[in-house]
Amino acid sequence: MTSTPPAPSRSRNEGALVGVLRTTAKISLGAALLLLIMGLTILRNDPVDSHAPLADAGETSLVPAIGSAASVDTRPHLTAYQQAVAAGGSLTASAAVGELLIYDHMPPESQIQLAFPQAGTKQISSTFLVVGEGVDDKGRTWYQIRLPIRPNGSTGWVKASDVTIAAIDYDIRIDLSEHRLDLYERGQKKSSYPIGVGTGDTPTPPGDYYITIKVIPKKSVYGALVMMVSGFSEKLTNWPDGGQIGIHGTDDPSTIGQNISHGCIRLHNEDILDLSQYIAFGTPVSIQN
Repeated sequence: MTSTPPAPSRSRNEGALVGVLRTTAKISLGAALLLLIMGLTILRNDPVDSHAPLADAGETSLVPAIGSAASVDTRPHLTAYQQAVAAGGSLTASAAVGELLIYDHMPPESQIQLAFPQAGTKQISSTFLVVGEGVDDKGRTWYQIRLPIRPNGSTGWVKASDVTIAAIDYDIRIDLSEHRLDLYERGQKKSSYPIGVGTGDTPTPPGDYYITIKVIPKKSVYGALVMMVSGFSEKLTNWPDGGQIGIHGTDDPSTIGQNISHGCIRLHNEDILDLSQYIAFGTPVSIQN
């Protein structure tokens, strides 16, 4: 232990006390300021604080309070194809050049698979369903499209600069065993129609296709309207026009609900006309057993 120093005079004690108080006040003030700064920092970086100004957020993503006028879209940039799919729809690509070159894959070392006329053909328009996209080593965007050729399910690639694109909201889903065609709008069922389908010897081929064209038929056996599909019969390879299947009307209502056709889908005339008003070239068609 250290020895106790002699008691200072009263004036010396008062001076020491004043010094201690001044020092204590400085320490207290410094601590208070430190706590205040820490408190403000916590508030300014609290992501659930609806009063924190957006300008102070830095890299923090703020979630506005419900009912707030502010809105923050934190999603990354979406391409047109991604936007269409995210909305529950699809994207189509139509030829914007006189002859659309369709490749087997994106460069490098890609080969021309088809050269399709901008005017289309009798059975097939120059509008295709987009099923994928990519960017080549030169920064060019490409679209993967479904092709209306054999074998069913074939795809190819086109330059984005050679086509115009459009988003569509509808798609067709066909259940062969239930003899039913469903129309969907952005992923929600809109309408259902009874159908006739292919026989056991000439079945309707299941798969994923799209509408290639719409025509008013000359023969009454096809009813009021025909919508051609990008798929082909797997049995009738020598059929006129290559055995391409279609969705069409009929003047014989008794065939609806039956396995009766060479592979086409039959609807009542009033149903095919109702369905047609929602269907654009390139509309997806899914057929399942």
